[in-house]
Amino acid sequence: MSRDNLASLKNPFLGLDFFLEAGKIFSENRYLPELEARYGTYGSTFQTNLFGTPSINTIEPENLQAVYSSNFKDWGIEPLRLPAQDPFCGRGFITTDGAAAEYSRALLKPGFNRANIVAGLAGLGKALEKMMGKILDDRGTYLGTSTEFLFGESFGALSNFSSEDSQAFTSAFDNAMFGSGFQIALGPFKFLYQNAKWREVCKTTHLFADKYVQKALKCRQSVISDSSFDRKTDQDESKSGSNSQPLLYHLALQTSNSLTLRNEILQAFMAAQGTTAALLSNVFFLLARNPSVWAKLREEVLALGNEEPDFDRLLHMKYLQNILKETPATTLALRLYPIFPQMNRIALRPTTLPLGGGPHGTSPTGTISDTSAHVLYRQHNSIWGANPQVFDPHRWDDENLRDGNSELRWRYMPFGAGPRACVGQV
Repeated sequence: MSRDNLASLKNPFLGLDFFLEAGKIFSENRYLPELEARYGTYGSTFQTNLFGTPSINTIEPENLQAVYSSNFKDWGIEPLRLPAQDPFCGRGFITTDGAAAEYSRALLKPGFNRANIVAGLAGLGKALEKMMGKILDDRGTYLGTSTEFLFGESFGALSNFSSEDSQAFTSAFDNAMFGSGFQIALGPFKFLYQNAKWREVCKTTHLFADKYVQKALKCRQSVISDSSFDRKTDQDESKSGSNSQPLLYHLALQTSNSLTLRNEILQAFMAAQGTTAALLSNVFFLLARNPSVWAKLREEVLALGNEEPDFDRLLHMKYLQNILKETPATTLALRLYPIFPQMNRIALRPTTLPLGGGPHGTSPTGTISDTSAHVLYRQHNSIWGANPQVFDPHRWDDENLRDGNSELRWRYMPFGAGPRACVGQV
């Protein structure tokens, strides 16, 4: 990597200038525009330094294919996440690599069957009706639907079950996530984060989740004691969509380890907590500012007549799908406002990247690969055209953006890519 692709550092040993600058631009809500500016200055692949750890920032499709697919075993997440998140949510699909991660994904997969997805859609409709009646922010609405899918009970702001325990849990969960994220940002200096309150909120989340784990284990015992129960039949029903149960139920049928169940369900809640709310918030934000798009979408909805907009009909509403593809995350896509605007991995062994990666073309163990989805999806190229910053649902009618386009695959990864792609995508 040439010197031209090394981001300017006032403190090249620890990269403190980048850390302090990041804090400043975060507080000023300028982080994403700043990322665009950096890539504009240094190019599509450049190196930075944070607390002595080299980081290769790249949006080159060839590099992304290597990190997330062809050389994915060389790149992982465990050294980045587990040390900071272990006291909060332990070992699970978000914090581990290798065989442990594969085991976690195998546990989760049966819970993401068609019946559960369809049942969740029905719950979403009820929550939306409540929201329109109460005119509340939608975070509480969709928090309730995610907890119903995961735990089997809804305890969002618009649910009928909103005890002090559930409110304490959601508050503690938010604080636990913030503390974990801050420690990840501190990297090798995470030991400086000595916060007794963080340990307390982690304990609060554990106690609350453990109640539901014990319920699931009791259900497991009653089901397994049924002489007619067959594990393979249950899994087959999950695949066919005839068995709708909360995710924790499916996990408990496969393991009786209460710690594993707690870790996996907390990590699943972490992944589900704000995604739908962020999606719809951004959709409403953009529709309110684009009345012509709103009018065309309304025409498509009214064309349903008295038909219920069920799972299959929603998937075949082309203009609706285009809007969702153009906004954040849904069953098919994200672009303008990615839910996760950055994706990173850490080199688990000495490896290489096709384009860049060090003065000799190698990425030593411990090197971080950092990709800005926000920048990747706003590039001026043959995929996104001359106006990538513009909200334009019609762009998805272009042949270049149809599913199966090999060039699109590594320029558009709404659910990640490769073996670690999102386990919940439909």
